[in-house]
Amino acid sequence: MMKKVITVIMTLLLLAGCMSDVTRELDKERYDAYMTSYQSILEEENKLTKSQNYNTELVVNKLADGSYRYDVIIDSPRVAMYQIKALAVIDDLSGQIDKENMMPSVGILDDAVYNMMPNTLDKDKGFVAGLTLSLVSDKPQLRIGLMVEYIDNSKVSSKREYITLFASYAEEGQGQ
Repeated sequence: MMKKVITVIMTLLLLAGCMSDVTRELDKERYDAYMTSYQSILEEENKLTKSQNYNTELVVNKLADGSYRYDVIIDSPRVAMYQIKALAVIDDLSGQIDKENMMPSVGILDDAVYNMMPNTLDKDKGFVAGLTLSLVSDKPQLRIGLMVEYIDNSKVSSKREYITLFASYAEEGQGQ
């Protein structure tokens, strides 16, 4: 009986070790995809200021601690967008990845699947009205580099767009 218990425990430990290896490999793949996307945003020289396929907006709000929250909003799709992946990074034009701070992303580091389609909202099937990527900075104005990748209506072809967004905080009554 004791031999069977030890065999079961050893089997469970072996399986747990294998699962850890699989998890670590998956995490490494996701991190590599994140870093590759980050670098591609910084290297892209022909960024758009807006997309023909969806709306983008950068909104800045001052927080109580004096820092600023920047919300990148992606919404109002004009085409079907499946398996959306998006990453927003602070683009200070240095070309350097900020390895101290993770930038906001969807569909790259997480397991969730995000889809958008004109006039469609069905969270159970993964269709969202929009996506928001938020980051905090101590700077009252920022340039954000955005990468949005998705599979089109054919569900075969992938599209990737790079967009530059700029926002500057203005106190009430001063305009932006």
